[in-house]
Amino acid sequence: MSTLHSTRPLLPLRSSWSLRVAASSMPLRAKITNPAFLAKAKMATAASADPDDVLFEVNRAARIVRLNRPRKLNALNDSMIAKMTPRITEWGKSDTAKLLIIRGEGGKALCAGGDVAALLDVSPTEATAFFTHEYTLDYIIATYPKPIVTFMDGITMGGGAGLCMHTPFRIATEKTVFSMPETLIGFYPDVGASFFLSRLDGYLGTYLAMTGERLNGFDAYFAGAATHFVPSEKLKDLESRLAELDTVEDLTGSRKYNAVINNAIDDFQSEVPADYKFFYGGGKRKTIDACFKFDTLEQITDALSKAAEAGDEFAKTTVDTMSVRCPLSMKIALAAVRNGAKIDIRETLKNDMFIASKFMTEPDFHTGVSYRVVQKQNGRAEWQDAGNVDVAKFWPAGNEAPPVLLRAFDKLHQLAGDRPEDAVAYKEYPFQNGLPTENEVEQFVLGEAKHSGPFLATKEEVAEHFVEDYRGKVGVREKVSEILDRKTQIVKGHEDEKLINWV
Repeated sequence: MSTLHSTRPLLPLRSSWSLRVAASSMPLRAKITNPAFLAKAKMATAASADPDDVLFEVNRAARIVRLNRPRKLNALNDSMIAKMTPRITEWGKSDTAKLLIIRGEGGKALCAGGDVAALLDVSPTEATAFFTHEYTLDYIIATYPKPIVTFMDGITMGGGAGLCMHTPFRIATEKTVFSMPETLIGFYPDVGASFFLSRLDGYLGTYLAMTGERLNGFDAYFAGAATHFVPSEKLKDLESRLAELDTVEDLTGSRKYNAVINNAIDDFQSEVPADYKFFYGGGKRKTIDACFKFDTLEQITDALSKAAEAGDEFAKTTVDTMSVRCPLSMKIALAAVRNGAKIDIRETLKNDMFIASKFMTEPDFHTGVSYRVVQKQNGRAEWQDAGNVDVAKFWPAGNEAPPVLLRAFDKLHQLAGDRPEDAVAYKEYPFQNGLPTENEVEQFVLGEAKHSGPFLATKEEVAEHFVEDYRGKVGVREKVSEILDRKTQIVKGHEDEKLINWV
């Protein structure tokens, strides 16, 4: 493949917890009843809970964070957050640190989420404090002044997804399992996921938020959850290569330096898997866009039911999936994604703090975690009737925030310092290092892209344009072709030339 991608302009991105309760060597019931564990859950001395749950390393230009709870799939806790936050902040101010790498130890997960079972036995205020710590770290990462590369090698869910989704370089491998499955346990996709998911193509992000379904391996790259796909066995060499980029002149924070990193990662990418077909492409994507375009849970489930009755097997499967999810969680997830498409990253995480605090007082959260995590039951939990819940109370507007949240809100603004507002409260991600988005392809076909005008082209010509524009990046032709097959048709009267237009 070509490796000339470093000269391509990096365009703004348009468009987007295994449960937060990952596997553990200690049964979750034991966790909840063990006084020693509860003491940690109180979070008062979390930073000293385990001195080695996060490892930090300096390797030439790179600063490396290694999540080190492999027996628990690197599940995130306040001890880890309390260590990562000051160290990452310090590196952000260092003149010798050029980029940050975040990865998980053990070969099975970047991070499978957070230990939510512990939250069942702490007060809502203490639980809210945990979330404010977590989301503050997510905000620091999302607005970091230097490039961040995250290795999504294995399970990357919930809080683990929050550590990577807002970074400019997200490396998927054949072991990647990306998901925000919170609606299954009476919670909702937090950690800024409503900002990220709402900017994926079409209504795929809405579908993922409400159903909690997964993106596996190359699909995570194809869908835009990852920006690159690198075989797991090459990650060690990639890490070494990134650390050597201090030989490049000091371009930290600039588009040129980001392009140098992008080009270095491209050198390690593998080709598209043989006979690859995007799991959510074709007819499935058409069903997703047709049914998840609505703004209420009732409209979406009605559209899916009608499609299922008409013989759509994917719609039927989706109806079955959603039937065991928490209705209130799906309502909040939907509203959050719609809202996340319109607001900036800081406002999104402030909303997450408020929404999470409200869920800590809801019976559904306790019901879901107890049923799924503690009792390890399948099927449908005894969810409350979402129609009896005032959904408006989950949003900061018109509702009073408790002191713990007001302090957290102030902290987010203080972290911004004197940096430009578009760097700390952006509405679109500063860099687009992944595959072309559906919006890019649409604009080109319609003649609305920069430096283009009205024209007609064949599918092959459009695909060739993007292959050239992206300098041979792996998967570009396949991504563009899938979009064109689904969203274009032959222009009437131009059947012989096979010229297309957007539908």
